[in-house]
Amino acid sequence: MTYNFKCYQNNFLFNNLNITSFGDCFGSVIACMSFALLIELSRGIDLYLRNYSVTGNHPRSHSSLNQLSEKTIRKRRFGLHIVRTLVRLVQTALSYILMLMVMNNFVGFLFSAVIALGIGYYLLNGVHPYTRSANHVHISNANSEITNPTDITNENEEILQEPVTTSPNTRTLHINT
Repeated sequence: MTYNFKCYQNNFLFNNLNITSFGDCFGSVIACMSFALLIELSRGIDLYLRNYSVTGNHPRSHSSLNQLSEKTIRKRRFGLHIVRTLVRLVQTALSYILMLMVMNNFVGFLFSAVIALGIGYYLLNGVHPYTRSANHVHISNANSEITNPTDITNENEEILQEPVTTSPNTRTLHINT
């Protein structure tokens, strides 16, 4: 099979769903792009939830709020796991629908899916504070005793000096050049 430039199709994805006009074709290409953007959005949500603090121990929280019981933490982990599972199910369903759209052999669906996935990755999954950025900027809590040495490395993989401890609300910015 080869890809073609004929958008007009009978039985598109479902029985009796026909693309018979330019408006139908344009709408189906927009729908294909929307599915691709939603896939990237679900990946971004999954990335955020994977790094979500269940205990509330993040730099901006107060130390008095960090005292959570083990039962509360277990409930939060279970709830977070349910949310991540639902996001994964939605992501899988959207991926299969997008695959079926691209398999209809219309080159417009292929291009719109690839372009939308690229734009979605750039806008929604680009550089986050919980992933390593392109220029290896690392922000850490200055009074943190637990520091991952792989996060504070330069291109030669040499470990930088330990952060200097100051007041509890001070953050240190390390830029590897």
